[in-house]
Amino acid sequence: MKSSELLFLLSIVLVCVSLCAGRDEKEKESFYAQLSRAIIRLEHFEKTQRKKSAQILVKNVSDGTAFFIGSVNSLYVVTARHVVEKPYDLHARVQCRNRKTLKNEVFLLELPRHKWVYHNNIGDEDTRFVDVAVMKIPLIKEHSINCFRYELKDSNDYDKNQLPLGDPEPPQPILVFGFPRKIGFTLLEQIPIGRSGIISMRTGKKFLKIDSNKFVEERCLIIDASMFPGNSGSPVMNQQRIFDLKPRLLGLVIAANDKLDFGIIEPVSRIRETLDLARDKSVSGHWKLILKTKVNPVHETDTNK
Repeated sequence: MKSSELLFLLSIVLVCVSLCAGRDEKEKESFYAQLSRAIIRLEHFEKTQRKKSAQILVKNVSDGTAFFIGSVNSLYVVTARHVVEKPYDLHARVQCRNRKTLKNEVFLLELPRHKWVYHNNIGDEDTRFVDVAVMKIPLIKEHSINCFRYELKDSNDYDKNQLPLGDPEPPQPILVFGFPRKIGFTLLEQIPIGRSGIISMRTGKKFLKIDSNKFVEERCLIIDASMFPGNSGSPVMNQQRIFDLKPRLLGLVIAANDKLDFGIIEPVSRIRETLDLARDKSVSGHWKLILKTKVNPVHETDTNK
């Protein structure tokens, strides 16, 4: 077989790779469509009163990015701790696929602020906390959600695991997907934007300082990839290449430099550790179907500002 024919066949395989292994054949989607249902924008409601009017406007204000992880029969939403450590509850609008009609329906996922589980490394006077937050959320009957698979090593489904045991090393090629805020244009649809880059450096304890003049924790990594406001909590995954076709979660974004051309990430090991802390927690959060015909401020006053 010619090399050009081999590359063509491999490209077909790549397109067919599913974000969540084990999906039904008739539910196959493009890779980007799968990502758009696995990655969500965290928001909160903000009320304002129009000038010279009693009318109250309700708009969605973006707080950052999050993503879903599935493990056995449990579902989790994962993001950066500083994104959700707020004095108000958050929510997200999620595309869920109806298993019967195979059509996407939009649900509002309500996330109570007191139900987040944080990593147990809270830092000290010199070093910042591990910036990972997890909430165990309910499944939706008769609907599917795309997610990264987390399977323990002794599981019968470990071959479907997408959270590696080891953290990535430079110069691993990566993809970062998140929801932008102020980037110079407005998106009519709520879909993530992807950026490519590499894992460029391991930081080491007491090496790199960020906010509050504290060092990042010792496992953090620097990525050489363009960032934008709203990237906090974004999943970092491998670039699918000929010998690395399986999508794998490598970490999540927690910060960027002033020029937004480098990012700092918590590695996958910290995500795994926080998921293990949340495993025995009770299910929290609530799903509400958003009807297209219903007058709803969730749709009518959306903003990316």
